[in-house]
Amino acid sequence: MIDAMLIDYHCHTSFSKDCDYPMEAQIRAAITAGVHEIAFTEHEDYNAEDFTSYFFDHPAYWQAIQAFRRVYGSQLTIRAGIEISEPHRHLDTVEQVLQAYPWDFVLGSLHWIDGKHNTFLPSFFTAFGNWRESFRRYFVELQDLAANGDYDILSHVDYPARYGQAAFGNSYNIGEWEPEIREVLRQVIARGKGIEINTNPLRKGRNEPNPPASVIHWYYEMGGRYLTIGSDSHAPHQVGAHLDRAITIAREAGFTQLATYERRKPTLIDIY
Repeated sequence: MIDAMLIDYHCHTSFSKDCDYPMEAQIRAAITAGVHEIAFTEHEDYNAEDFTSYFFDHPAYWQAIQAFRRVYGSQLTIRAGIEISEPHRHLDTVEQVLQAYPWDFVLGSLHWIDGKHNTFLPSFFTAFGNWRESFRRYFVELQDLAANGDYDILSHVDYPARYGQAAFGNSYNIGEWEPEIREVLRQVIARGKGIEINTNPLRKGRNEPNPPASVIHWYYEMGGRYLTIGSDSHAPHQVGAHLDRAITIAREAGFTQLATYERRKPTLIDIY
């Protein structure tokens, strides 16, 4: 039994191209699931080859956030978030977007390597000769994002692990890239940023979230303190999924607090 305030800091609605469910459906699901605080982190993408690019309607989103805060604010804290893909590659555009609205929370994500290779696709795992080298290239570019992008929390640190089982089967061991990942974490910590435990893989029957528990241990040991948890939900039944497991992983790594955000300022809340 998890005795903690449940927060879900990675959720999508129909303001994201890859989600068909309206914000109100996700809000109601969160309340039913016992979630206390939710961040709607809609996809903000600029790669011309990505079907999600330039879809996010910021003014309509903000109207919805304000309306639903009035209706549901006594039952659920609703944070205004955004998930920006490759913010290190679009510095000027990102700056304009983030200055235009009083965002609470910004996820920084890496979905495209070199702006050319979509890590969602099978071709990514052979693009650089073999899947191990593809992962290495991913983590090297993630270092650039961690050091230079504008974000609060670095999202799903080993994102390609969701999609490459046909390439790597049971051979995936994130420890193979520990030096590269520790450099990512060093940059995150140096900038006062954080990482998340993303439970998406758990609802698909995988044994580990993004990233695996070992990375959360490394992050804590290195001095990392800003940690969020999120379901990466794209449907009501996914909201809040496996947050209890994420809290357990955080505790086992040494964390006694999780981060929440308002106007991009972190507050640490106790996990008991």
